[in-house]
Amino acid sequence: MSSEPVDRLSELPDSLIYHIFSFLPMIDVVRTSNISKRWHKLWYTTPYLNFDDYTVDYNFINSARDFVNRTLILWRGSKILKFEIDFHSKYDGLYYFDFDVWLRFAMVNGVEELYIHVVYADDLIRGDGYDSIEEAYWLIESLYSCSSLKVLSLKGCNLNVDVSLHWDSLKSLTIDGYCLEEGLINGVLAGCPQLEVFILTLREIGEDLSIRSSSLKRLSIDKYICYDGDEPSRDTELRIWTPNLEALSISGVPYSKCLLMDVSSSLTEVTLGFTGCVWFSGNDFLGEILRQILPTIKYVEDVTLSDWCIKALGDMKKKDLLSPFPNVKFLHLNVCFEEHDKIMDLLQIFPELNRLVLQDEMEAGELLNFDAESKVKFETNLPKSFLLQLRRVEFTWSGGDNSIFPLIEIVLKYASKLEKMVFRVKKIVPSNLLVLAQKLLRMLKYSPTTEFIFCEN
Repeated sequence: MSSEPVDRLSELPDSLIYHIFSFLPMIDVVRTSNISKRWHKLWYTTPYLNFDDYTVDYNFINSARDFVNRTLILWRGSKILKFEIDFHSKYDGLYYFDFDVWLRFAMVNGVEELYIHVVYADDLIRGDGYDSIEEAYWLIESLYSCSSLKVLSLKGCNLNVDVSLHWDSLKSLTIDGYCLEEGLINGVLAGCPQLEVFILTLREIGEDLSIRSSSLKRLSIDKYICYDGDEPSRDTELRIWTPNLEALSISGVPYSKCLLMDVSSSLTEVTLGFTGCVWFSGNDFLGEILRQILPTIKYVEDVTLSDWCIKALGDMKKKDLLSPFPNVKFLHLNVCFEEHDKIMDLLQIFPELNRLVLQDEMEAGELLNFDAESKVKFETNLPKSFLLQLRRVEFTWSGGDNSIFPLIEIVLKYASKLEKMVFRVKKIVPSNLLVLAQKLLRMLKYSPTTEFIFCEN
């Protein structure tokens, strides 16, 4: 019997090795040549090329740009399934010639998924990135007619409004960049007849936006304000015509008017992640916007709400301006656990709730001196159907305070059919978990059959 060790890594099929490569930055793919003999040259033909200047070992190569150029010269594959350039550093225009060459290389080799991330999005938000929009990278015009593209993600890039798009095979598009004119967005959508996923991050000074597409199934709009000294316009409109839309997310600074037309029939998932800012503050302003949106999402089953939205809805409920949502089965709330009375008051408008996720917005801190056994006054006004359909509840929080206990107690007391209670702790501290476990033991009398699950988030 031979005692020679078996090289099982060399026995793996090429497809599986390539699949492993797809999860790695290219610098690590190259290093896998030391794993086994057969892997030594496999990286030359990998269809997944992921270049990230964060992972570059500058003791190993001179620069990220040199590494990309050398790798593409050596590459001998037949097709590129995924090509990613994720450069976090600020590059001057001298590097953009290389970007052009790399994109042409990807297109010649039939690239299907293309990710061009040139600069941190945070730099654009804060205004301390590029000095002007002209300094950002402008996509080469030949890319506008790349027929092989199925997935495209652009961050920190400019699009030319005067060039017509023909992305006939594109299914998913992400744009995260500078001020984008309404006409440009309309042109992009017109040139993507099969687009199903559109993720748009806007940084603007206050402009209208219209989204019109019969193919879209998932739409995400995240709006920020670029402050250049002048107060942005409050009078902005968001208009959406998407008859086949299944999931909608609108976040960031709200538009003063949100007109959702012909979207309710197929819509099943909605995220309203509105936040406040110095120009658009107050629950009355946000409440008016929500009154425009809520009738359209009345029968949605999966809803996610930001803390600002929760406060505005709470004010609407007090004024009897909010009717129940009988179809919501899954609700995700970004909240402050200390406001347990407001949270439970809002939950009354979701009588068919099956799954609830509560994510605390507070940072980790010391254990608060909070009486977990205290009773809240509003309990006497709770309807008999309160949380009656709830089967699963998840808490995501820092694990460093006691503000969660009133919520736990109320849920266990009223959710008589509860099956699982999950705790996703951002930072596990044994002493804090011990306190939590002791408190839960006292509350088991309310729901002795509930399964408790602990995990680190």
